[in-house]
Amino acid sequence: MDTTPEHMGSRMAAGWTVALAGLGAVTGFVWDGPFLAVACALSLGGGAAVGALLSHRRMIATIREGQGEAAALGYADGIGDMVVLGISAYGVSVFPLSGPDAVNPAERTARRKAAYLLTAAEGLPHHIREAAAAALEAIDDARDADARSAIDVLVKAVHEQRRRT
Repeated sequence: MDTTPEHMGSRMAAGWTVALAGLGAVTGFVWDGPFLAVACALSLGGGAAVGALLSHRRMIATIREGQGEAAALGYADGIGDMVVLGISAYGVSVFPLSGPDAVNPAERTARRKAAYLLTAAEGLPHHIREAAAAALEAIDDARDADARSAIDVLVKAVHEQRRRT
């Protein structure tokens, strides 16, 4: 079964047309017999069909617009989560710089590059981009306490973005 908005709208319009034609036929038959039943069925069914044709384009345009907005908001939410994940992974690779829990320099560089690329992604809201830049700056300067608080601010910004949508 095809569930695209165009097909669903067409099925709904056909259903309403048939239902109204049937209602007109029953009403006309009860009032005056078969002639009025046919006349009422044609007038109500025809009116429903004309109304469906006239409103179909507007309905489809509204649905497409809503789908576009939802996709943009979903992308912004997803990329915000990825920025938090990327910056957190970079922060973990920097602190500590030495010892048994340290990450080798090549991996640290790869995580840094990934975090910066995610922060520069198109469609990322400005307030999240600013919070991410502050977190990256604190991590690059090896300020552990500042980096943790900046990541917390970034997480709050991402959650705030999600609540807006």
